[in-house]
Amino acid sequence: MTECAIVLAAGENRRMGSVEGVSLPKSLLPIRQEDAPSAAALPGSAGEHTSFMSRHLELFRSIGVERTFVVVSPAGLPWFEPFGKDDGVELVVVDTPGEERTGSSVSMLAGLRAALAWRPQGARTLVTDADIVYERGVLDRIVAESAAGAGARLSVVKRVSGDSEEVRVYGLSADQPLLIGKGMTDAMTQGLSLLGESLGLIALDASTAKLAAEITEWIVGDPPERRPYGYSGRLSEHEEVWQYLFTLGVLELTEFPGSLLFSECDFPEDYRAIREGLFPQIARGDELKEKAGPLLRRG
Repeated sequence: MTECAIVLAAGENRRMGSVEGVSLPKSLLPIRQEDAPSAAALPGSAGEHTSFMSRHLELFRSIGVERTFVVVSPAGLPWFEPFGKDDGVELVVVDTPGEERTGSSVSMLAGLRAALAWRPQGARTLVTDADIVYERGVLDRIVAESAAGAGARLSVVKRVSGDSEEVRVYGLSADQPLLIGKGMTDAMTQGLSLLGESLGLIALDASTAKLAAEITEWIVGDPPERRPYGYSGRLSEHEEVWQYLFTLGVLELTEFPGSLLFSECDFPEDYRAIREGLFPQIARGDELKEKAGPLLRRG
C-alpha cells in the first residue's frame, strides 16, 4: 500500500495570478463549476468546497494513505491551516532564509524529510504537484502496482499538447526512460521516443524515497551548513531529481492512455477548462465507479 503522500503546494502562483479578482494559493481554487472562486477568498474557508487540494486528500484517504504531508510556504500557511486539523494530514512549512526564491526541489526535500522523520526506515510514498486533477482510476492503478511489488514509478500520459509548461519524458521504453524536461528539441533528444507527458505524480518505494531525499539534499544543499551541488542549486525543480533516478535506472514509468482525464493548471485558461469541462467529466466517472463498486463486489 501507499503509506504516505507529499503534496507540493508552496508555489508562488506567478503564472496563474488572480482569478475573477481572487488571489490565493492555486490548489485551493474551487474546481466545481457551481463554486465561485470568491467562495475560497477568505483564509479558513479551505475545507468548504471541492478544490484541487481537497480532492487530493479525499483520494488519498480512499486508498488508505496513513499520512499526507502538505508542503506550504510561510505566507501560504494561513490558507492551508484548516487542512492541518484533519487526522493524518501534516502541514510542512518550507524554511527559506529571508526573501530567498527557491525551486520545487526545496519544497520536496522538506516533504521527504518530514516523511522520514515520521518513518525513518522509509515508506512507500506518493509525491504529487498540488495543481493537478485526474480521474480516480489513476490511484487504483498505482495501488495495484504497489501491491504487486513495483518499484519507483513516474506516471505519464501518452499524449502531448505542445504547451510550453508541458514536462515531457523521453527514452527507449517505459522500463527505460532517459530524459525529462520542458522544451527539449529533436537535437537534444537524439531520436529517443517521446513517451508522454509527466502527470506530476510519482510513486516511490521505501528505499527509493530515502535515495530521493539524499539526492535532493545534495542538489539543493542545506544552507548555511552544506553547499548545493545541483546545476541550479536551490532554484532546482524537482524534475531534476527524477532525471538522476532515470540515470541510476531506479525509476520506471506507469503509462496511461491519451484518453485519460487529467490536467495540470498552469494558466487561467487551464482553470476554466478544468471547471467547465474536465472536472464535470471526472465527477460523473467517479459517480459511476462508486455505483458499480457494490455490484462488482457482489459479482
